[in-house]
Amino acid sequence: MQGNPLMIKTMKPRQVIDLTDQINRQITRVKIQEGLCLLFVQHTTAALTVGEMGEGTEEDLLDVLKEMIPKIRFRHDHDPSHAPAHMIASILGPSLALPIAHGRLDLGTWQSVLLIELDGPRDRTVQLQFLK
Repeated sequence: MQGNPLMIKTMKPRQVIDLTDQINRQITRVKIQEGLCLLFVQHTTAALTVGEMGEGTEEDLLDVLKEMIPKIRFRHDHDPSHAPAHMIASILGPSLALPIAHGRLDLGTWQSVLLIELDGPRDRTVQLQFLK
């Protein structure tokens, strides 16, 4: 079952956005109690992951991701300055499959669904698909 795409407007060059509440609203709208939520971000300089928000954790994540990429001469022709964003997005990945239980995402206590913006600000689209 197709959910409505999440249309996200990022405001910073690098940003972590919590999508959990928006996804749970979609689950309520489509009336799924048990199943899977499949998410896919349709961009090569953004990624999806599950992590913690608050107390500076999202800024720490962005710093760690930036430090993962070596300082090399990138061959990305049209804009070498955002080549690291492509590399980080590829490492993290564009998709997630998450369980649904009792009509909500079945996440751990401190887990949130996170969109990682790596080359903003931009308009981002996250597709949702639900399986019963």
